[in-house]
Amino acid sequence: MTSWLWRHWDAALDGIVIWGLHRDTADIRQIGLPVFSLGAVPTGPLSLDVRPDDALESATVGEWTVDGADLVLGDEDGVLFIPAAHADELFALAESIRDTERRQAEHIRAGESLRSQVRFKAYLTAREQTPSLTFRDHLRAVGGAIEE
Repeated sequence: MTSWLWRHWDAALDGIVIWGLHRDTADIRQIGLPVFSLGAVPTGPLSLDVRPDDALESATVGEWTVDGADLVLGDEDGVLFIPAAHADELFALAESIRDTERRQAEHIRAGESLRSQVRFKAYLTAREQTPSLTFRDHLRAVGGAIEE
């Protein structure tokens, strides 16, 4: 994953996250500045909200408040905010998920369906015996759970 980190403490800027719309997309692309926003709009700002007192210390993006203790990671799919103190464990988890997904994709390319890989028929059989068995529990049992 390509990542950009907003490092406000040393005035470096590797990308911008906007909880709103941006404009001048062509110019932004030309200079190579990664911008993540809710979309583009041809007009400039239509209103000017009062700046919060802590605007240079933290930012609110949707339901998240991000500050210098967080990493901001972005790629073509969007942006993630993670606590820097837990970055190593989260990166290890992300790599594990990536490796599982790549392994599954390799098997699919070799002709083995995902349904076969996760033993879906066995899940349906086991669920007949244990109706409370969730597909997530089954995936854990067969090593196919990736989002945990």
